[in-house]
Amino acid sequence: MKIVNLAKNTTFFTGALTLQKVLSFIYFWFISNTLLAEQLGQYVFALSFTTMFSIFVDLGLSPVLTREASKDHRQANIYLKNVLALKIPLSVITVLAAWVVIYFSGKPANVQLLVFLASFIMLLDSFSLSFWVIFRSLQNMLYESIATILVQIIIFTLGLTALKLSGQVKYLIMALVVASVFNFCLSFSLLKFKLKFSLWPRFDKKIISNFLKILPAFAIAGFFVKVYNTSDSILLSYLGSDQAVGLYAVPAKVVYAFQQVIPAAFSAVIFPAFSYYYANSKKMLELTFERAFTYLSIISWPIAIGIFVLIPQIIYRIWPAYSTVIPCFYVMVLAVPFIFLAFPTGYLLNSCDRQNNTTINRGIITALAVILNIILIPRLSFYGAGITFLITNFVLLFMDLFWVNKVINLNYLKLFKVTAKSIISALVMAVAIILVSPYFGLFLEVPFGGLIYFLSLYILRGFDFNEIIRIIKKKPVNIKEIKAENL
Repeated sequence: MKIVNLAKNTTFFTGALTLQKVLSFIYFWFISNTLLAEQLGQYVFALSFTTMFSIFVDLGLSPVLTREASKDHRQANIYLKNVLALKIPLSVITVLAAWVVIYFSGKPANVQLLVFLASFIMLLDSFSLSFWVIFRSLQNMLYESIATILVQIIIFTLGLTALKLSGQVKYLIMALVVASVFNFCLSFSLLKFKLKFSLWPRFDKKIISNFLKILPAFAIAGFFVKVYNTSDSILLSYLGSDQAVGLYAVPAKVVYAFQQVIPAAFSAVIFPAFSYYYANSKKMLELTFERAFTYLSIISWPIAIGIFVLIPQIIYRIWPAYSTVIPCFYVMVLAVPFIFLAFPTGYLLNSCDRQNNTTINRGIITALAVILNIILIPRLSFYGAGITFLITNFVLLFMDLFWVNKVINLNYLKLFKVTAKSIISALVMAVAIILVSPYFGLFLEVPFGGLIYFLSLYILRGFDFNEIIRIIKKKPVNIKEIKAENL
C-alpha cells in the first residue's frame, strides 16, 4: 500500500460526496421551503429516531470488519459471512424494539408511520455499509463513489416528484426507501459477481469469539455517537416542538453537509490505511495522521469562518422564512474545524487497538450533550441545542488528542503552525469578503474568498505545491523524500 492510495481514494470519494451533497442541499432547500417547519420537524425526527436505533443492528461490526479485513484481505469473505450471521438476528430484534418504543411514545399516528417506514431504511443501509466496507478494506472506493451519486439522484428525483404530486412527508420517506433498496442491491451484486464472494451467513466459533472480544468498545462508542448525533433533534421534539426541530434542521443541515463530505471521505480511506500502517509501519502511521490533520485544518477553517461571515446572506437568500435561526447558525458553524479534526483522531485510536479510549471520550461528550440539552433547550430552544453542539465538539477533539499522543509521537508545534496559518489566512479571507460584499453577490464572494484564502496561505507557506501536483498526477511518494521533509 502506498500513500498514493490515500490521495486517489480520497479524491474519488470526496468528489462523489461533494456531488451528492450538492444534490442533497438542493433537495433539502426545496423540501424546507415547501413543507411547514412542523412537517420538516416530523421528517427529521423520524430519521433521527431510527438512526439512534441503527447502532443495535450494527453493534460496531462495521468498524471491526473494516479493521480486520484491512489487516488480512484473504479473510475478508469469511469475516463478512460471520458478520452477516450476527447482523440478521440483531436486525429483527432492533426493528421490533423501535416499533414498540415509538408506539408507546405518545407521538401521533402519522409520525409513528414515518418511523415505521424509516426503520426499513435503517436496516437496508446497515447491511449496505457492511458490503461497502469490504471495498474500503481493499482500498477501492470507485464503486461506492458511483453508488453514492446514483442513490442521491434517486432520492432527488423521486422525492421531488412525490412532494410535487402529494405534498405528504410519508412519500419523502418512501423515496429514501427506494434509494436504500437500490444501494443494497448494487453493493450485494458487486460483492457477489465482481469479487465472487459467498454471502451465505456463517458462524465460525473462533472468528465470532475474536469479534466479540473487541466488539464491545466499538459497539458502545457507536451507541454514544448515534445518541450524540440524534439526541438534539429528539430532545427538541419532546422538550420543545416539532417546529423547533424544523428550524434547527436548517443550520444543522449545512454543518452536517460539510461534515459528511470531506472528513467522511477521509475517514472511509484513512481508517483502513491507519489499520494497515499500525500493523506494518509506525513511521508511515505518524506521517499519514499528520497529513490528514494538515489537509483537514487547511480545509475546515476557511469553511467555518467563511460561512460565519456569509450567514445573513445565506439565510435571507436561501431560507428567508428561517431568519430566527441566525444566532444558532453562528454558534454551530464555529464547531466545523473541531468536527473535521476529530475524525482522524477517533479513527486512529480505533485502528490502533485504542477503541476503549474512543468509547470513553464519546461517552463523556454524549453525557455532556444530553445534560446540556436538557438544561438549555427548555430555556433557549434550538439556540440551546446549538450551544451544546459547539461545546461538545470542542471538548471531544482535545480529549482525543490526549490519547493519540499515547499512540504516536505528535508534533504539537507542527500541528499548531498549520492551524495558526489556516486561521490567519481564513481571517484575511473574511476581511476581504466583508470589503467586497457591497459590490459582489453571494455566488461571487465564495470563489473570491477562496482565492484570497489560498493566496494568503501560500504566502504564509501553509501548503506545498509539490504535494498538490503529486496528488493530481497520482505520483507515488518517495519514502526517502517523506523522511527528509520531516527531519
